Amino acid sequence: MNYYTKEVGIYFNMEKPDSQVLGKNCIEFLLNRGFKIALLRGQIQYENELVNYYSKGVFFRKPDCILVLGGDGTLLSVARQCCFYRVPIFGINLGKLGFLTEGEANHYEETLESFTKGDYYIEERMMLSCTIKKENECSREYVALNDVLVKSRGFRMMDIQANASGSTIDTIRADGLIISTPTGSTGYSLAAGGPVVAPQTDVMILNPICPHRLHDRSYVLPGDEVITLEFGDREKEIMVILDGQTNVAIKPEDGVRVEKSIYSTRLIRLNKMSYFDRLRVKLSNDIV
Repeated sequence: MNYYTKEVGIYFNMEKPDSQVLGKNCIEFLLNRGFKIALLRGQIQYENELVNYYSKGVFFRKPDCILVLGGDGTLLSVARQCCFYRVPIFGINLGKLGFLTEGEANHYEETLESFTKGDYYIEERMMLSCTIKKENECSREYVALNDVLVKSRGFRMMDIQANASGSTIDTIRADGLIISTPTGSTGYSLAAGGPVVAPQTDVMILNPICPHRLHDRSYVLPGDEVITLEFGDREKEIMVILDGQTNVAIKPEDGVRVEKSIYSTRLIRLNKMSYFDRLRVKLSNDIV
């Protein structure tokens, strides 16, 4: 493969001041190695004949891959844009945890050196499709890499009936319900007491948040299952939240359907650290 004909998109978390400084360093590093650069119009300016500026509708599908400068939240946001076009992404962490990112800002040259030498592989990550059907409206579909969360807008407990395969799994009384991918199993679901699930596993995790009954636990369902949710008439101001970022207000009578998406996130993996080594380092501060 001729890596010197590739166009690398660079996406900035504009709320992090360090991202623009790091971004310009990354641009110079890649340009010096013969790569073209794609930037989202309106983020930053860098005058060079090998730098192209694209609108949002083009930026997430045109480059051969996209480098994300930010934390896990930034990468999740980009993943939901790129998945429709199968554009691979990788991140340099400017956030706190950086579990999904490939490198740290203070070692960006090492990260990019591996990339420019072609020392990487692409890992497919399962995503969720969440279809919401409101009364007298067309259904609308959303995608999520980590999770779909259902909760009350306030602090009230709620009753959620979860169904699959034409049967009721359970009616859960809790602060909410998380439906997670294996990727999302180390996110909010883990904080709510859910299991850690290896990313290549084809499953979905149903995890109640602070359940009221002693026997309520997480459920692990096959990846080809279709989950539907129902709510009691007493419920008000229900929120469906995708990856902790996209909020959709629904009513008790609205339909919510969650299943494995036909789209996936393609993560560029640059280092040889295993998933479980990464898990220990990022979540336990162990030294490998």
